[in-house]
Amino acid sequence: MFKEFCMKNVFKAFGIITLVAVIGFSIVACDILFGSKDNKDNGGTGTGTGTGTGTGTGTGTGNSGSSSPGSTAEKAILVTVGYSTSHTISSSGENWFKFTGTGDPIIFETTGNVVDTYIEIWDDYSKAGSWWWADYFTQDDNSGEGNNALCSFTSTSGKTYWIKITADNSTKGAYTFVVKEPTSNLRANPITVSVGNSSSHTIYKDGTHWFRFTGTGDRVFFETEGNVVNTNLNIYIGDSTDYSYNKWSSSGDKGVNFFTVSGTTYYINITGNSGTYTFIVRNGTGNGNSPYNAIEVSIGYSSSYTITSSGEHWFTFNGTGNSVTFKTTGNIVDTTIVVWDSYGGISNWSNTAWDRDSGEGVNALCTLTTISGKTYWIKITADNSTSGTYTFVVE
Repeated sequence: MFKEFCMKNVFKAFGIITLVAVIGFSIVACDILFGSKDNKDNGGTGTGTGTGTGTGTGTGTGNSGSSSPGSTAEKAILVTVGYSTSHTISSSGENWFKFTGTGDPIIFETTGNVVDTYIEIWDDYSKAGSWWWADYFTQDDNSGEGNNALCSFTSTSGKTYWIKITADNSTKGAYTFVVKEPTSNLRANPITVSVGNSSSHTIYKDGTHWFRFTGTGDRVFFETEGNVVNTNLNIYIGDSTDYSYNKWSSSGDKGVNFFTVSGTTYYINITGNSGTYTFIVRNGTGNGNSPYNAIEVSIGYSSSYTITSSGEHWFTFNGTGNSVTFKTTGNIVDTTIVVWDSYGGISNWSNTAWDRDSGEGVNALCTLTTISGKTYWIKITADNSTSGTYTFVVE
């Protein structure tokens, strides 16, 4: 009886041991075949993360070391600042990357003119790939050069971002994906420029670029060009914290120009949305069709112009420190003269001087004491539906 009892318990114990072994083997097999939950966000299953006798040293990063982008968020390859690699995409394909925030401003952009790229970025893995607009962290279509995409923002340190790149307008082929930090030039350490400068710069959405220019005594044009960035430009004289000249993106002008004082230091501050622009510094003259293109005049100037009843002519004068008279002559056009000493105030009511009929007949005449080195803008228009030829005189 005792022997039979012992045999039954031996078989029962053996069965329990066998069951535990089967369950343990199943758990290990599932992890090997399908990957653990912790591996999901890392884009793959790794090449040997087990704690047993595995020979690999991988950490479950999967595709992060791959040269080919992932086809899904799960397979996104890890990129860092300085990444610049070419990839090929089909018209219906999608390439996935991921980036760990550094706490600094960052730029994700594509280059090349083959593919019309589109970038979408998420900072929440559970929403990555969602069609809902509100679920994007940010996105862009054509803020880069040509039809390339460009996204920039200040990343959160340690946060993971998922980046998806697709092709628009049935384009396909090769593009280069670039990850970089934007240039940031502070007033304390600006880029020095001179007449003849033509340099390209990449700026991020909330970025600021500073340049320094030493006056030559000539009229100088400070301009930005390029169709990617809507730039704002402010110019400060010396250590002043208030700008003396400015151009906003909404004004439609390319930049600002004025007579610089020889030896004086000017600081140029440029801001804008994301992308690349070209900063130009040059000498030049205007054609009189706008304050930006005002015709340069000085004491002793006398020249005739033809104006329509709705037209306007613009001139610019470098102050001498003495009393100056701006006037028109001729009895054909009923002229009005308005003078400003601030480019930012042009066309508002805060003018420096104004006159309509103080000259001979219906001619205008303004006399004011100018400040040496200050730039003045003079606008002449025709009143009472008159038009024709007048002569503008500076004396």
